[in-house]
Amino acid sequence: MKVLILSCNNGEGHNSAGKAIMEQAEKRGAFCVMIDTLLFSSPKNSKLIKDIHIQSALHAPMLYKAGNGIAEKMSESKKPSICYYANSKYADRIDQFIKVNHFDTVVATHVFAAEALTYLRANRDTPFKSYFVVTDYSVTPFFQETNLDAYFIPHPLLLPNFIEKAPGKNYVATGIPVSEDKWTKENKQDARAALELPPDCPIAMIMTGSMGFGDIESLISDMKHIMPKNTLILALCGNNRKLKDSLSEKFSSLPNLRILGYTDQVSKYMDASDILISKPGGLSTTEAAVKEIPLVHISPIPGWEEDNVAFFTRLGLSCSGDNVKERAKNAARLLTDEEGRREMAARQRTEINKFAARDIVEYILSHA
Repeated sequence: MKVLILSCNNGEGHNSAGKAIMEQAEKRGAFCVMIDTLLFSSPKNSKLIKDIHIQSALHAPMLYKAGNGIAEKMSESKKPSICYYANSKYADRIDQFIKVNHFDTVVATHVFAAEALTYLRANRDTPFKSYFVVTDYSVTPFFQETNLDAYFIPHPLLLPNFIEKAPGKNYVATGIPVSEDKWTKENKQDARAALELPPDCPIAMIMTGSMGFGDIESLISDMKHIMPKNTLILALCGNNRKLKDSLSEKFSSLPNLRILGYTDQVSKYMDASDILISKPGGLSTTEAAVKEIPLVHISPIPGWEEDNVAFFTRLGLSCSGDNVKERAKNAARLLTDEEGRREMAARQRTEINKFAARDIVEYILSHA
């Protein structure tokens, strides 16, 4: 089997999901290639759209929210959207790439790719299977106008919502795929020793996503006054160097704060921590639940991240708050509530399928 995974750089979660699927497919002997879908438009357009996505989410959240609202209205129309036409423009390049390289399976982890594949299915000969992996606990804009062989959704409880908003599709409730290194949990003391962290103090880890979203300065300012004594705060800033420098300058006198940039040891840091305070991206949220680490969600990017928070808090898989002070208080409360942490971890273990990547690949293989 030859698998093409069409991802997108608009949020690292799409790439993470693609890598998790590729990992499992290659273990079963498949040949896999993953590529940014928008490169088929042009490298310039890929970078432009990525930059617009990041900058609007970081610096203009209300504009970002307004854009989501417009996109949702466009999605409700029975006519093909502008987004569909834009992605159809480079669809023939994807088709040529598939045929020249003899791919028999194509997996989309972003709606842009799903739209291009939908156009090909409607207008070209497509002797390959096509699938869409949903990476948020939500029906995102333009999802309705796609038409692929099957859709892997995050949870069975979301099935009625998907059917209502986008009927007539083949839904498979597998969960969101995460890489195999997240499936197991290392002993906390061993993880701390490997990372040179204190063995016997409470540790609260803040994870802002690959680009460092969230009002982290205000959160740490509130947390430092109310966290249990000797709590170590780990702040992972991702690729946001500006945030890392700002935190280092503002909290230079705070001894129990460690500020980290990008690291490939996120899994081990999770194992070493008592709680995680995280941006509510679909992938980062799922990875936390797979790791069974008690979770506090920080402010979501307006749109589907709000749906992620709503779904997780409804099932008791995380807690959050209406503002920074409430989130800081909930983090302090969770850190002192051992029974509450055990209960949340147990719910995560029950509700979230850590083997989603394996199950998706098994489904694809069985329908090849």
